[in-house]
Amino acid sequence: MAAELFRDFWWLLFPIFGMVMAVLGMARDNAAQDDIVRRAREQLERR
Repeated sequence: MAAELFRDFWWLLFPIFGMVMAVLGMARDNAAQDDIVRRAREQLERR
């Protein structure tokens, strides 16, 4: 049963991997933007 499912749907691994990588990339970019905004806010509060 499992071998049949894998044989029929193995090609889905590629789009699923791509979606996972896209989500991880978006999370990393969001974290970087949050860091930039936090640093800018700190700079503005010092003045």
